[in-house]
Amino acid sequence: MDEISSSPAFPLLKLPYVVLNNVISNFKQREILEFSFVSKKCSSIIKTSNLFRFEIRISFKENLPVVSFTPPGKFTLGNCHIGKDYFETRENYMKVDMNKLSGDVNEKNLQLSLTWADYIFDLYHLNNIAGIYLSSNSSLNKVNTIVEWLNGRIPYPTNFFFYGSETNENGLKLFFDRLNVNIRELSLQLTVVKDLKPFIRRFLDLDRFEAYGKSFTYPIKWITMDYILSSTFKSIYMRYTSFTEMDFNRFIKGWLNGNHSRIESFYADVQQMNPDLVIDGIEVEERVDTVKRVFTG
Repeated sequence: MDEISSSPAFPLLKLPYVVLNNVISNFKQREILEFSFVSKKCSSIIKTSNLFRFEIRISFKENLPVVSFTPPGKFTLGNCHIGKDYFETRENYMKVDMNKLSGDVNEKNLQLSLTWADYIFDLYHLNNIAGIYLSSNSSLNKVNTIVEWLNGRIPYPTNFFFYGSETNENGLKLFFDRLNVNIRELSLQLTVVKDLKPFIRRFLDLDRFEAYGKSFTYPIKWITMDYILSSTFKSIYMRYTSFTEMDFNRFIKGWLNGNHSRIESFYADVQQMNPDLVIDGIEVEERVDTVKRVFTG
């Protein structure tokens, strides 16, 4: 059998800085991270290069820490999921002593998530983050830890997304009571909730508000049209609502009278609707098809 010849290692780090920077700029997001772990010099090269071309989303929802890198506006592409084994092989660079972490699995995963997030922030000098994903049923201790980290790390408006089939209302209240970060977008995908009206009323000025019910059998009842009318949202998106024709009639009349000047879009699922009731009492100018208007540039 012929021997397989092995190519000599390529001295990548001996390349001139400009050339090396061009080479690294062609790496994918995971490859850039892997390169940063090779040595302190590699990490320093990444920190001094403007290589980050992705949005970052951090999730505290799953059992394992997750960081997602995606091209701007394309959340489904390029997810990067990092588990416990990934940290163990890079302990020296991450400065994580696995033996000193909490024995509780959930607490350990949270600490790893925060450590990983800190590394990403420092490596890329992040000044923005696309979203924070959280569970709606987190314990009070976990909520408090996450809020403290967010308050110390994120000085700019951020998007927050909550998911869960169960909801710890005390945990949600604690989160929003102690959070000092301005909320740009709030998404609540809570399939089983009793009544969130007391704490939800404080959010009236958002760029985007999202709420999701479970089905039309279990629609969103904790968001009322009175709440929508008192808000100044730019965009509203709601799935499985319990709104009626009269609710939409009130909203349209208010909008025609000059309210909701910031609103750009409003989407809401309803099980059935009578269009005549929606526009009841609203004068609509009839379209005149006989008049032809010619516009020239």
